[in-house]
Amino acid sequence: MESAGQGARQGVYPFCGPCTDETIAWHAPDTETVNGIGTVLYGWADPCPRCGSVVKREYFCVLWIPLWPMGRYRVITLSRSLTGSRYVGRRFPKSADNPYGMDKKTAALIAQVEAGQEEAAKSWPEPPPSQLADHPELRGERYQEAEDYWEFDFPDRALPVYEEVLAAHEAVLPADDTATLQLRQRVAEAYLAVGRPVEALALLTQTHAHLVRVLGPTHPDTRRAGDDMTNARRQLGLVSRDQAKALRWELDELVRTLGPDHPKALRTACALGSALGLNSVTEALEVLQETLDRSERVLGAEHPDTGLVREELIRTWEYAEYRGKPDEVRAAARARERVHGPDAPETLEAMRGLAQLLASSRRRRGEAVELLRDTLERCERTLGPDGPLTADVRRQLEELS
Repeated sequence: MESAGQGARQGVYPFCGPCTDETIAWHAPDTETVNGIGTVLYGWADPCPRCGSVVKREYFCVLWIPLWPMGRYRVITLSRSLTGSRYVGRRFPKSADNPYGMDKKTAALIAQVEAGQEEAAKSWPEPPPSQLADHPELRGERYQEAEDYWEFDFPDRALPVYEEVLAAHEAVLPADDTATLQLRQRVAEAYLAVGRPVEALALLTQTHAHLVRVLGPTHPDTRRAGDDMTNARRQLGLVSRDQAKALRWELDELVRTLGPDHPKALRTACALGSALGLNSVTEALEVLQETLDRSERVLGAEHPDTGLVREELIRTWEYAEYRGKPDEVRAAARARERVHGPDAPETLEAMRGLAQLLASSRRRRGEAVELLRDTLERCERTLGPDGPLTADVRRQLEELS
């Protein structure tokens, strides 16, 4: 006899396959009213026997009277209170050609981006074949035991077995082998199922980045991992500061119990750096630099997870340089020096750009002059006295002196 939970795990957790297919990834809103004015989710239609979700419609209310419909969702309730409730949910498409209900200009831009991704997917290189066939023991009795627990809706029993099986996979397969990535995604979904969204977000951040690189951004596994990340963030809070706070607490616990070099600590630190990147760029760069140092020492410079930390560090320093705040650009220059070396052209160009930024402020011109002198000395030693970058730095220094 088929259990109620069987088949419920084929969609994006915690939704079943059919409920996933009829909806799109979206944040189901937190409802809140003040003196009867605010948003409320009404209804309890089409309950799903597989995943337990129901269909609700969001309304803006005045004196608790629903006046304006704002969206239709399939939701699973996380918590209820006197002033509002929190949900994890997926939204029903507004229409076939504009599922997100955006204005025409935004909808056209999204459609253009999605069309470009679909076109790129046609020429995306085939992933290297999984090495799982060389290790049939990895999908033996313990793996099947975890699968059975999961299919019959016992995630608390499935999780420790999945973690054991994942450790065995990672011991003999590459971290970006498709079999490893699929199992990491399942472990992350199990974390979500047992109420551990911080660990899920850390693992999904790592897994999703590998899936984008290996399978492409439009592959079903990649999109599923992205949707799982949305659910994990939804449980932690929409604000990146809330996510960073939860990740920091989790990292402190992992460092205390497992040590800073444990793979769980390394991936949580990488996820923390990513979460900090929008609001605390300098701190994000510091966290990612330290994580890269540890990852190179523990896993090796060529390990795929180390490469992911390096890529996240590069993205963060590029964002810092784009923002153009002197302290953040200085931190970005230090990060470039860490990755490329103190005399690499990329580092010297970053130092020249920082000096130019400092020189735009009269009170920081002295810092700019000192930095240019140091940069010029490095350029002459590394690139020669007549190199183009050397000449640019010398001219810039003469203009300020």
